Amino acid sequence: MPHPVRLLVRADDAGSSWSSNMGCLHACTRGIARSVEVMMPGAWVAHAAELFNAHPEIDIGIHLTLTSEWDNIRWRPLTHAPSLVGSDGNFLPLLLPRDGDPRPCLAKANWSRSEITAELRAQVALGVKMFGSASHVSTHMIRHLKDFDPEIGVTVANLCEDFGLIDDPFGHGLPRIQGYPKYPLDGEARAKSLTEDIAKLGDGTHILIDHPAQTSPELNATGHDGYEDVAADRIGCLDAWTHPMVMECIATGNVRLISYKDL
Repeated sequence: MPHPVRLLVRADDAGSSWSSNMGCLHACTRGIARSVEVMMPGAWVAHAAELFNAHPEIDIGIHLTLTSEWDNIRWRPLTHAPSLVGSDGNFLPLLLPRDGDPRPCLAKANWSRSEITAELRAQVALGVKMFGSASHVSTHMIRHLKDFDPEIGVTVANLCEDFGLIDDPFGHGLPRIQGYPKYPLDGEARAKSLTEDIAKLGDGTHILIDHPAQTSPELNATGHDGYEDVAADRIGCLDAWTHPMVMECIATGNVRLISYKDL
């Protein structure tokens, strides 16, 4: 019987931490995720490659990264890119300004398009080299880099053509479901809400994006002013995505789980 409803479940931020690597892996091997996004400037990319290259069935995306948002864990460009970093040499916390968030953003810096282009190319080239199942690109902390600067959007499209990758359809309008509100954070409540959302999906292709992670002291130290409950949020995501209620909903419903490769 055909599956008129297709759901692409995307696990973001692998490569940024051990917790994210393990959470993304378990979300795929024990849960409903089928695509994992890897942040190439992250300190845990080598660990991510070891994990995911052992599971070639897991689809990998190069999660283009131009920001470093946490207070206690930071990352910096792969290339020499002085216009993209703060005084500490790390990426700035934000791409675009946010209401009520005073942290520096790249949009208000004197950024160089050539430095962004070189950095994105370095991230894509390294990602394709390190991950045998890389199929696409996505963008960290923004829907698509064309929303930051249209010419950078063209750069991304050209990179995808050069490296044989998919230019993230989510960034071009693939409909997103939320699955659950942020609160409450516990996996049981989120699983109930997610099950209800999945059961109501209409025909077509939908995407669900979140950040599964496994508990660790490192995760407990992750956050910034205004988002101090990162650990509970991301553990709750993993609990929901691997919950028997959600797995049963997918198994018995007319829903096909897909990855970017299936697009």
